Formats: sequence, C-alpha cells, structure tokens
Amino acid sequence: QQAETFVSSEFAQFDYEVDVIIATPSFMLPTIAEDGIAGKTLHSRLIMISVDKSQHGVSEDFIFETICHEMSHSLRWEKLPEYAETMFDGMILEGLAVALEEEAMIKLGRRNQQFFLREMQKTSQAEIDKIIAVLQDNFEDKAYDYTKIFFTGDDVLPRWAGYKLGYYFVKQHLHQTSQTIAQATLASYKDFIL
Repeated sequence: QQAETFVSSEFAQFDYEVDVIIATPSFMLPTIAEDGIAGKTLHSRLIMISVDKSQHGVSEDFIFETICHEMSHSLRWEKLPEYAETMFDGMILEGLAVALEEEAMIKLGRRNQQFFLREMQKTSQAEIDKIIAVLQDNFEDKAYDYTKIFFTGDDVLPRWAGYKLGYYFVKQHLHQTSQTIAQATLASYKDFIL
C-alpha cells in the first residue's frame, strides 16, 4: 500500500488498478538469493512477487522497493504505446525501474536497501566502460541472450550487466536533461541516446 501511495503521489497518470500476487519462488520466478525476493510485471495490471524467507529475511522495505521497481514497468506498459524492442530499450526499461526504486527509497527515508540496488549503485565507471565495450555493437539487436545480459553474466559480462548499464544510462539522462524520474519513466525510448 505504501508503494501505491508513493507511485500515486509521483505519477498523476497512475489511475488504474494493479493486482500484486505474492508467491513462493519457482523456476519461472526465482528470487535473488541475497535478497530472498524478486518481482516480475506480467502486464501493466499484474505484478508477481516471489519471496523465499529461507534465503533472506524479507522486510517491508524489500517488498516496498520491489513493488516500486515493478510499478515503473506497469506505468510504461499502461501509458505508452511502445515496448522494448531492442537490447538498448530493455536496458532503459530496467534502468528506469532501478532509478524509480532508488528514488522511492530515498524520498521515504528507507535505508534497508536490497543487495540488488546496492550492487547497481556501487558499479564502478571501469565496469560500466567494460560492459559498454562488450555490448555497444549489439544495442540495436532485437534478438539477444536476455538471461545472460540481464541476469547471469558470463566470463566477460558481470551479473546484471543489462540492469547496471540501464541504470547508468538513465542516471546520465536524468543529469543531462534535468528530468525527474517520473518524467523519464513516461518518456519514449527514442529520448534516451548515448
């Protein structure tokens, strides 16, 4: 409910109902082991959250943070006539969600951040440069290994490379344009350039 209140206060466009289902993890929706939680937006009005208390004690802050992240996807899919078609678009989609969850945590003074968010925040410029060097020739690809780029990584890419790069690009965009995360969340992918 606090996530809904936060999103409502930031986005006048949040004028629709969203169902949130809390479930145990499965191969379709595994958790981030360090956090014991993960989310997935199935469509603009349905969010699934998986929780595994045996991995990590899940706090109200973790649930709030996850719902705020997923609400970014929900808002884009409900209010914009475009979907992430390329790898770059996917990075922006996830970067916007990470930036929104971060903003929500800061604005409400919540300090119990997930391991996932802390990992995004502490990504070094050297790591960003390395990820860009590996992926930049494929940013416009419509077919790519989503799991490797956004989740697992490999010998060359770090875990969550797509999220890290998306978060970096969104933060750069916010700095360069002076947009708020609310404005950027509802901006076209075309507005995000390297």
